Amino acid sequence: MKKLLFICKLILLLCISCKQKQFDLADLRFPIDKKQLNMLGVETAPYKTYLEDETIKFSSDSSSVMHFGGIALAGNLSRYDKNIYASNTIQFLEDRTDKTIQAYKATIGTSEETEQLESYFDKQFGKTDFYYKDEDMSCRVWEKDGLLYYLGINFDVYNPDQIKKHRRTALLFVVNKSSQTLIKEEAPQGHYFRFYHYFLEAKEKPEYKTLTYRQYTELKQRQYQSEGFETIYIEHYIKQ
Repeated sequence: MKKLLFICKLILLLCISCKQKQFDLADLRFPIDKKQLNMLGVETAPYKTYLEDETIKFSSDSSSVMHFGGIALAGNLSRYDKNIYASNTIQFLEDRTDKTIQAYKATIGTSEETEQLESYFDKQFGKTDFYYKDEDMSCRVWEKDGLLYYLGINFDVYNPDQIKKHRRTALLFVVNKSSQTLIKEEAPQGHYFRFYHYFLEAKEKPEYKTLTYRQYTELKQRQYQSEGFETIYIEHYIKQ
């Protein structure tokens, strides 16, 4: 009887172990524990950078960390060359002011994973004030639970050297709002994302501090029109 009871307990423990929640980027809260990343195979040992004030980044293409919202983001552009340069990757960024990981960036070069990630944000995050879209790409930013989520989608990337020549790609950057250093220096600022960068800079002034992005664009629109300039903030801006 005791032996049977022992076996039952062992089976129960194994079942609990099997049901332990998988690591998921969407569940992370900053600062991220380096020990947790080490257990998943991400190397976070200190290293020297060659540029002054360069952000320290810890990279991985391991399937153990490439999950967001239950979506497996791991993938590779080449069926032959399985190195990190052709892989979907994740970078964890260290804020040099307090030496803690306060942001991560996922670079997705495969269409299927890109489409799943975009669909997840459409369903789970919904509408956002910052949304630009044209025939080539879209740029959105959400603010949620003290975090900023930047999502950029390229609609048709062409590369004649790849097996699948036409593909969709994604860039996801998630940062703690309190980490001003990483927001200013590492958050996406290319293409339409530059407008959000300008917005955050403006919010440092008392008169703009409480403005939403939509209110900010309306203010800039009136300003540009009064000065006789083209309203660049409104072109390709999606009001939801």
